[in-house]
Amino acid sequence: MAAMSHRERVVKALNHEEPDRVPIAVDNINAGAYINLVKHLGVDEELQRPELNDQSDPSKTLILGPTLLERFDVDVRPLNTRPLESVHEQIDAMSYRDGWGVVWSRSEKGPYMNKQGPFQGRKITLADLDRHPWPDPNKPGRYEGLRERARKMHEETDYAIMGHVGPSSVGPCQRLRGFTEWMEDLALEPALAEGLLEHVTEVVVACARAILQEVGDYLDVVRFADDLGFQDRAYFRPEMFRRQVKPYLGRMVEAIKSNTRAKVLMHSDGSIYHLLPDLIDIGVEAINPVQTTAKNMEAARLKAEFGDHLGFWGAIDTQHTLPFGTPDEVRDEVRSKIRELGPSGGFILGSCHEIQREVPPENVVAMYDSAIEFGKYQQTAAV
Repeated sequence: MAAMSHRERVVKALNHEEPDRVPIAVDNINAGAYINLVKHLGVDEELQRPELNDQSDPSKTLILGPTLLERFDVDVRPLNTRPLESVHEQIDAMSYRDGWGVVWSRSEKGPYMNKQGPFQGRKITLADLDRHPWPDPNKPGRYEGLRERARKMHEETDYAIMGHVGPSSVGPCQRLRGFTEWMEDLALEPALAEGLLEHVTEVVVACARAILQEVGDYLDVVRFADDLGFQDRAYFRPEMFRRQVKPYLGRMVEAIKSNTRAKVLMHSDGSIYHLLPDLIDIGVEAINPVQTTAKNMEAARLKAEFGDHLGFWGAIDTQHTLPFGTPDEVRDEVRSKIRELGPSGGFILGSCHEIQREVPPENVVAMYDSAIEFGKYQQTAAV
């Protein structure tokens, strides 16, 4: 089979057809792990990246720089947008308030974590939700320059372009109200929980529409995120999900599909096996990160049951194999996932979530290099 462009390879795979090889995804990597990787490869110029010397967030994540993206023949490039979760007000050296009004804090060397939502830890009413200063997705200047960046990426490169429209409805509710409080509200105060869902959905849908009206014609994949699972189960019983959550996620998918022909990719960690039929029903076309170490999320099972309808993006274990395995064990992991998820297309290989600080650089190299080695489709039947 003749070699394809990077964009053709990804599009063909997401159309459930076999390209020349399994496409390789772009992965986020912890700054510390990135420094170790570029030193290991001797790519010293990458050490000058400003993100690696940002003392305000020493534990931040970033994507591979252009030299390493080319070195590993990664097929996807992200189009960065300004998320509503970004800094709106710096509180002090260790904390900030985002566009939703949620406070994020970090320890001396740790990552920022959401710490306090405006509706958290107190009794609230629907009137409190109505009075909240909700972020304006159409704030002047929010998307300035975005269309031109997308156009240049589409016309001047052959990479598949992935646009991220931010979270959907669940994540912001959890941060605004508090994870525990919002889950309790779903069961005990459903009108309040659904009132918060309605406000949040109006914002995230408007944000997705605004982004895609700018760049939807240049994208190949649109990603949105909403974690829905623990390690051993989903957050919701299927009947609760269908009644109270699914309609709001469906509005996000409809907003995406009405503004672009790009494929819809949903990020959710954890065990979401029992929710997958409903995600397919609302129009999700691929899932990320495919956490195969979670309960019921075995790769072969997912492919057999949902592979005709879903693409699988990620899948290489970041809990055990990448941080603690040997390079040979990483190679075995890659070969196994290609064998289980690759047939008939539908698989884009990458790490299952971001590459953490403790991942040895040799293992990162082994993951990407073995993806090329084992991913050629005339070889997949034998790997």
